Amino acid sequence: MPARLDETDAAIIRALMQDGRRSFREISRLVSVSTPTVEHRVKRMMSSGIIKKMVPLLDPQRIEQGIITIINLRVEPPKLTEVADTLSKIERVRSVYLTTGESNLTVRVITDTAEGLQSFINDEIAKLPGTSTISTIVITRTVKDEQGVIIKPGLAIKLKCEFCGQEIMGDPQMFKVGEQDRYLCCPTCLKSYKEKYASRLEKLSG
Repeated sequence: MPARLDETDAAIIRALMQDGRRSFREISRLVSVSTPTVEHRVKRMMSSGIIKKMVPLLDPQRIEQGIITIINLRVEPPKLTEVADTLSKIERVRSVYLTTGESNLTVRVITDTAEGLQSFINDEIAKLPGTSTISTIVITRTVKDEQGVIIKPGLAIKLKCEFCGQEIMGDPQMFKVGEQDRYLCCPTCLKSYKEKYASRLEKLSG
């Protein structure tokens, strides 16, 4: 069974999504739990990868950010992962989605000018193996742009073992390192993790 967010986790994440500047003390008042509980939950969710990072959320209506374009591509299935990985490394490509339908890969791109967009299509897209452009849609105005995940209690979370890197399918083996929780898939990986980082763990405990 995957790990799941409980009511407290979901409430903390929603509070941070509304205003990432909120202190743990302020969030504790909103969520009705202690400040140490909020701090522990946030650190746990960051160490497990549920919260990847906290960054400023910019208002697109207040920034002249150039041309935002949705490009739908058709990629030969054997090349799909390779093409998606290549596009994800380009700074101008802000989102990459595998999709169904006539196109199977959709990207959101930001360029400074129309000429820059055309250059991106001609120079970057055209050289990708087994890839053709199905449609190009220029966004004229952003009305709503929220994070794709709807936060609610019971939301399933996929965890990866911090030793072997495999997805944890059952209940994770939890191990506390300093103030951070580590998640392992099995007793063998837990033992191997402790052996590999024995000197570091000894310093932390000391």
